[in-house]
Amino acid sequence: MKNIIVYFSYSGNTDKLIKETNKVFGYDVVRVERSVPYSDDYDTCAYVEAKKEWKERVCPEINDINVDFSGYDNVLLFFPIWWYTYPMPIATFVKTKLAGFKGNVYAFANSYTNDKQYMVNSMKDLKSLDGKISFKEGLFNKSAKDHIEFIKNI
Repeated sequence: MKNIIVYFSYSGNTDKLIKETNKVFGYDVVRVERSVPYSDDYDTCAYVEAKKEWKERVCPEINDINVDFSGYDNVLLFFPIWWYTYPMPIATFVKTKLAGFKGNVYAFANSYTNDKQYMVNSMKDLKSLDGKISFKEGLFNKSAKDHIEFIKNI
């Protein structure tokens, strides 16, 4: 099985998680980045930019990702929870880069709270982006060690 990690990180928490997890696997890694970066000011990013994107379902432009995903069996998709689900650059990625993907996409999310409904929301929202993609629930708010053990069984 050939896997790739794709992730979005604003504050660095998700970045840190995938780097620690990937020390074991050495998978290819792609970072999803908004073409126009979010504000460095957390309040502006969270309560103005990200909130508006989610409320209006705006898929912001992301930096180009030159990867042929058809060469992978699984995409391990990591993201923080923003407004009770994934950040909108993840929606852009799924719509523009994963259309027609035949493998599995495992979703891994982290949040400052432990509300499991956020993962339920994320899975429902991901599936609504493209019903043909096989989205699988990964882990929510778990340690790098837990991620390693989970991924070993994919």
